[in-house]
Amino acid sequence: MTDAKLFDVLYSQRAVRKYKRDPVPKHLIHKVIEAATKAPSAVNMQPWRFVVVTEPAKVRWVAELYSRTWRENNANPSAKTYLADKDQKVLQHAHEFGMGGIFEVPCFIFVCSTQPSAEISILQASQNLMLAARGLGLGTIFTTLLARYWGDVKKYLGIPENVHIVCMIPLGYPSSPAAFGPTRRLPVEEVAFQDAWGTKFL
Repeated sequence: MTDAKLFDVLYSQRAVRKYKRDPVPKHLIHKVIEAATKAPSAVNMQPWRFVVVTEPAKVRWVAELYSRTWRENNANPSAKTYLADKDQKVLQHAHEFGMGGIFEVPCFIFVCSTQPSAEISILQASQNLMLAARGLGLGTIFTTLLARYWGDVKKYLGIPENVHIVCMIPLGYPSSPAAFGPTRRLPVEEVAFQDAWGTKFL
């Protein structure tokens, strides 16, 4: 991958919430997971493990749990208060995904850790996976919505008790090419300081 293509991926990778039901070929799933394993980790412990869910009945179970959890959260008054001043367009897309779009996703990847307190390494691997997916024309979302139900997920998927689920990443083909960038982010001048907090970065 050339630098130009790398930056095209970095500048256009964002949460995708509308998917085609088309299955993702196994060799592409293998490729994005392989990319995830190239991430750095403390003392090269490589604590990541990936549970790939593509069997239709299991995909449906995950989607139903996600949608149910979304509905529970949506009914929570404190959640409504917290989200009141957030980007309403983004929230609407998230709502549509939670209420129905989740059922279009053909593949879910649960990113797990075999080591306690290794979440930073897992996050780096997850971002590698998501960037690789973007480079292959696949959409993803990083989500921890199911965190309070990780125990149920572990039982259903046979994940050992001593393994920690860090996140779930839906993976699939976006329903529209417009699903990718350009992204809307704060400019560097608003988030970076020079040598000390508050000193404008030039």
